Amino acid sequence: MPLFSIYAPDYTDEEAVQRRLAVRQTHLDTAAKNPSMKVGGAMLSPNDALDKPDVEKKMIGSFMILECDTYEDAKKMIEGDVYWTGNVVRKALVARSCVTQTSAHF
Repeated sequence: MPLFSIYAPDYTDEEAVQRRLAVRQTHLDTAAKNPSMKVGGAMLSPNDALDKPDVEKKMIGSFMILECDTYEDAKKMIEGDVYWTGNVVRKALVARSCVTQTSAHF
């Protein structure tokens, strides 16, 4: 089954973080039950936020890898997620991955 990479940046208005936090647990619970979800997480800003413990970390979007039969299945999954329906993410770029299985380390 093909893998799909999802890049979903958040809205940037003043209420965006509150909307994300309001539905975050529902999003996480749904993702944990979804066998198509292979990898997922929040994107943080600044880019080196994880390397510097004293830097304030801000969630700015989501990244996921889904295993689905088709592009349309992956797109439906994203558009049915509470981050999409709750106006947390402003768009979702869905791309089919060329890699289906690897043991290589990047």
